[in-house]
Order: sequence, then C-alpha cells, then structure tokens
Amino acid sequence: MASYKGQSGAVLQPGNQINRLSGYNDEGVFGLPGVEAFEIVGYVKVSNVAADKASYKSFNITVPSPDRRSGDRVRDDRTSLVVQASAARPAYVYGASIAIGQDVPTVAADRAGFPAAPVTADLGATSTELLLLGPDNSGAPLGVPATQLNGLAAASSSITAASSAFAQGAADTTTGNLPFWSSVTSTIAAGDAADSMMYKVVADTTFKVYNVNAITNTSVSGDGVYISADDSTAGRAGYILCRVNYLRPAANVSWNDIQGFIDFASQLGGNDE
Repeated sequence: MASYKGQSGAVLQPGNQINRLSGYNDEGVFGLPGVEAFEIVGYVKVSNVAADKASYKSFNITVPSPDRRSGDRVRDDRTSLVVQASAARPAYVYGASIAIGQDVPTVAADRAGFPAAPVTADLGATSTELLLLGPDNSGAPLGVPATQLNGLAAASSSITAASSAFAQGAADTTTGNLPFWSSVTSTIAAGDAADSMMYKVVADTTFKVYNVNAITNTSVSGDGVYISADDSTAGRAGYILCRVNYLRPAANVSWNDIQGFIDFASQLGGNDE
C-alpha cells in the first residue's frame, strides 16, 4: 500500500462544501466564523454466531476509506473513530447517533435483481440490554450518569434490545438531544443544565460501542451480540452504524489571514498602487 498523509483534511468555507464532510480525513467546515465543525461516520460489522457472543460486547468503530478497491487502495480503513482535540484547541461534542443497518430498499421485493441482497441482518441479544455509543475510558464506557455534570448526554446514543434482538432499522439520536438551554427552574439548579452541555475533551478521544445493561453503566456488562446461524451461512452480517458531531475553535489568526490586504513593497518593488 502506498503511503498517505492521513488526518489532513481542510477546513472548508461554507460555500465550498458540496458533499458530506470526510470524517476519514478529519475534514471540517467553518459552521460559524471562528468555529470548525466536524462529522465522523463509521460502522461495526458483526458476523459471529450465538456461541461466541460473550466475546462480542465491546467494539472499535471502523471509519471506512474513501477508496473503494481494497486491493490497491492508497488509504486503508481506519480501525477506530477518534475525535481530534488538544488542550489549546479542545473539541466540544454535541451529537451522537447509533443505528442497526438495514438493506436499501428495505422491502425484499424491491431488491429483486440485486446480486448481493440482502446483506444486513438483525443482531441477536438479551432483551432490555443496550448498545451504547460513547467516549472510551480505557476500554470501558463512561455511561450517561443519572446526575449530569459534564455533558456526556450530548456525546452518547443508545438503542435497546427487544424480543431478543436489535432489529435492522433500530436507531436513536443523541441521548440529550441538542445541548441547548430551553428552560430553567426559579433557582436555576444544576439539573437545569443536565442535557444542555456539550462534552468537552482536551485530547484525542476514541469513541466505541458497548453492550451494557443500563445507560449509566461504566463497565461492559451485557451478554454480547450475534447474528443467526442462517444469516451467517448466507454470508450476511449485522452492521452497527455510528455518527459523532463536534466543534473546535478555529486555529489562531495568522499572517496568511491578513497579508494580502496590507500595503507593503512587493518583491518586485512598488506598493499596491
């Protein structure tokens, strides 16, 4: 594989964005002057059967390469979803979403003639358990505490198993919805801000998917997930889909931002006049 300089996407001016931002390249857009906005989309492929489920309850998220031909691609898939941040330029996570992939078209009759359809499968699981998308804490989830103090509700999303499965098409948006203030009590108590805070990180932060018993869990407590033997034999897989949205302060002002507007003698002599 040829070498490639990764994580070097540009931060676009709004009028230059015509496609979905490349989370693979950490491409951003100036959502507001001085504010960079980012979106990363990835997936987890689940192909194990029930006998092995205990080994499949904590998952790294693949961020797929824009290069489609795996045999000669320049850029390989990323094996983890990472929010870029530093102490000088923190990241403020304001959105997360999780879903179970479902074939498109969703109606079997409409897929007639598609040689690879269907490709997706339901995930077997223990009823009432959750799949939780959120920031990683040394291999364990941070969960969403019952008492919100730091904005984890804005950086997490979850779905709940029903009838022993996470069904295709099951989905959820951010646990706390968008982190905007909408009401307060007369005393403006701490609880008023429970779902009104972004989640701030000051270093590169990995997001993962965890199978847990409750959204507040801070350990991987679920029984594991799997696909059916029939789906496995047919070559299908379950796909957990993930999206994370965050903001960063723009890089500091620099000479390049202003030099073209300052009147000074050029290299060839003379000034702007």
